[in-house]
Amino acid sequence: MFSNNDDKLIEIRDRAAKLQKEKERDDRKQQGLDRKQRNEQQKVLNAVKKHNIRLQEDPSFDIFNISSNPAGSCIQLNEENQTLTFPVVFLYPEYGQTDYIKEFHQNTKLIDQLAEMFQSRAPWDEEGKYTLDQMSIYYEDRDKHQLKIVPSDKTLLETLQLPG
Repeated sequence: MFSNNDDKLIEIRDRAAKLQKEKERDDRKQQGLDRKQRNEQQKVLNAVKKHNIRLQEDPSFDIFNISSNPAGSCIQLNEENQTLTFPVVFLYPEYGQTDYIKEFHQNTKLIDQLAEMFQSRAPWDEEGKYTLDQMSIYYEDRDKHQLKIVPSDKTLLETLQLPG
């Protein structure tokens, strides 16, 4: 039906073939990136498991989706020493305030992080209630639906290993 001498058709065929090859290349590249991302995520999950950290089992919450995390970050693994950093949210309910820590290292003591955060009085703490000697730290035991106090000399890792 088509003549091999029809330059216009040959040009269209060649361009379509080129576009098809580019699409296949881009698909392979994306598959490679997806595979790499899944491998990185699996390394993080393995480290979390190795450290005996319980993660929230909520299918609507993806620990690797930065946009679903208020701190705009996700758990990160330092492969060299197998340590983790976490995004952490501190809540101050009586003032309706929060602090987001984008990278809280697993070996940092809670008191050390608070000391850094409260070097000076927070603008919303007009009465000066939030001082290191007056603060209490709690975590939510999701199994028992309770808030439990955490000693401030615990590290983030020790806190994340608590039951519930």
